[in-house]
Amino acid sequence: MVQFTAITCLFEIRVNDVPIFTMELKGQTSTRIPANLGIYQSGVQEVSVKMLPLKGESKLSPGARLDYNVVLYDVSNGFEHKETFEEYRSDAVKPDSIVPLYTHRSTFKATIPYTMKSYWLDGMDLSKVKDLDDKLRVSYKRIASLVKDKKFDIFKEKIANREYNMAASMYLSANEAEGRIRRLLNDFKNDYDLIEFPENTVTVYSSYGKRVSLKRLNGDPALSFVNTEEREQVMLDLEFYYSKDTQQFEII
Repeated sequence: MVQFTAITCLFEIRVNDVPIFTMELKGQTSTRIPANLGIYQSGVQEVSVKMLPLKGESKLSPGARLDYNVVLYDVSNGFEHKETFEEYRSDAVKPDSIVPLYTHRSTFKATIPYTMKSYWLDGMDLSKVKDLDDKLRVSYKRIASLVKDKKFDIFKEKIANREYNMAASMYLSANEAEGRIRRLLNDFKNDYDLIEFPENTVTVYSSYGKRVSLKRLNGDPALSFVNTEEREQVMLDLEFYYSKDTQQFEII
């Protein structure tokens, strides 16, 4: 788990260059989030954090801060604390400072018992994909169309590798993994409509140039669905790699 406190900033936490949490925060929060989805092999792991200004601002707000550490738990029989790695505490931004962004990196060692489908490792270097933004937007709109047209069997196939990795890294049982997908599909079947796909998006690269996603300007996923009657929202956070075999973007 990455345990952190964040104050007044748009921040992102990555493990091995995989985004595991992004949030725009005008106040303060303290919580912990799983890091396993970014860990695909045993050995030395990298944690990187980035603080950015709030939307519409050009510098970090006074008092902005991000503290974090990595905590190891044994979940084989409950939730047992095993080890806390070195803690990092940033200095709060001073009122008269002009700080456009702030980053920090650290490492820790981890041994994992699971195996992910790491197809992105053999994917194309994204810097070599022509018309990447156009192709990526088309891929997102195809997924949105599957949901809109209620082609849920095809949609389920498209996210299968993503869901496999989620289940493996989070030690979900077969029933729990199937339940994740079933709940998502039930939402789509129960009047969750696509919020207008934004024209202005940010292209976010990860996995050291092998994976990519589209985000809204506030850091939220580009694909969001809403039930206006219940006033509830579902965000579909997707990452893609460019397959050398299919010569197109695939969800991972």
